[in-house]
Amino acid sequence: MYEAYASQHAGCGNGAAAALIYRRDIRPALPLPGVGSVVDIGCGRGTLVRLLLADGYDAEGVDISPEQVSLAHAAGLDRVRQGDYRDILQTRSGQLAAVTATDLLEHLTKGEVLDTFDVVAAALIAGGVLIARVPNAVSPFGGHIRYGDFTHESWFTARSVRQLAAAAGFGRVTVLPCPPVAHGLVSAARVAVWKPISGLYKFALAAETGALRGHIVTQNLTLVARKAG
Repeated sequence: MYEAYASQHAGCGNGAAAALIYRRDIRPALPLPGVGSVVDIGCGRGTLVRLLLADGYDAEGVDISPEQVSLAHAAGLDRVRQGDYRDILQTRSGQLAAVTATDLLEHLTKGEVLDTFDVVAAALIAGGVLIARVPNAVSPFGGHIRYGDFTHESWFTARSVRQLAAAAGFGRVTVLPCPPVAHGLVSAARVAVWKPISGLYKFALAAETGALRGHIVTQNLTLVARKAG
């Protein structure tokens, strides 16, 4: 299925939406461009790589799908290569300032997820950061993401990604929701509607669990894990 992933499932994507999410969720967590290189694993057509390069980062991407990589090259992006990201990371031990993995980890089995966290941790410099976006199993609509792609194998919660990061030896871990981004009248209306609805979901979880804070109910969540210095 990955041989024709773009034409059968991923499509062309929405570059404008990706840029909004990058600016809100990813860019603030990155180190300064001069600190070191960034590798986007499971980079698809290289949308995030292009945004990183535009911001002055020494960035590259790797994806297993030949079709996705061909589309990146056809669009003039030569910093994307086809292959196994683990092979790439293992050649960069202790060299990378950041690794990004948006919409990748859900494609892996549990054993592969554990291995990926270990390989990423080994590739990062002290203080380096892993930024990953994954489907959130706590969301009432999480199945929309989890089962919306037949190649998905796993899904996650804020607790489970913290558990994974701790097992790989990461230090400080932050888990963030992925609510809609306001960038116009329609999207602002979506944000306004989502806030009270998500508040009700959080209230229901608080009533059941007794935990009043920390609930994330968006379909996706973002993990920011920093390697101990």
